[in-house]
Parts: sequence; structure tokens; C-alpha cells
Amino acid sequence: MVALLFLVSLFLSPLAQTVPAYATAPALLFVGLMARGLSEIDWEDVTEYAPAVVTALAMPFTFSIANGIALGFIAYAAVKLLSGRFAEAKPAIVVLAVLFVVRYAVLPQ
Repeated sequence: MVALLFLVSLFLSPLAQTVPAYATAPALLFVGLMARGLSEIDWEDVTEYAPAVVTALAMPFTFSIANGIALGFIAYAAVKLLSGRFAEAKPAIVVLAVLFVVRYAVLPQ
């Protein structure tokens, strides 16, 4: 159900763009508070920590939680593919990564 609603949200994202950027600043603050989860990442495996770092850095730099998560999905699939460990990536993550790439390639920002 969550995956289905997430896919629907990809097409409804233009509606979310009607919210001004300054109204999203408090949400980014809460993302910063959630950074405690970074301690649970496997820091010995580059295919696990690189996408997490991309996600954590992209959120504040793009001023968008959604863009940060999207870049994290893309980075995870790309790192697994480039490292030869693509079988470890779950099919749902790969599908979402492809959808995000298509979204950013087709839809203007």
C-alpha cells in the first residue's frame, strides 16, 4: 500500500510545489534531528554508506526532502550496479530509482 501511494505521489508532486520554499524549513529541521539514524549504517560497506551520505547531504542542499530521498534511491541502485553487487538491490528500489531518473529527465524542475 505504501509503495502504491508513493507511486501516486510521483504524479501529484506538482501540487506539492505550490507550497513556498520557506514553509518547508521546519520540516528540514526535523530531518536534521533524524540524523541519529546515521549511526546505524554499515560504515564498512561503501555500497551502503555512500547512498546514505548522498541522501543526508542532498536534503539540505536541495531544500527538499523528496529530492534527497530520490537521489538516495538513484545513488543506491547506481552504486550496487557499478560495484557488481546489483543482485543485492531489491527490485522495488531499482524500479523506484528508474522512475526517479525518468522523472528528473522528463519533467522540468
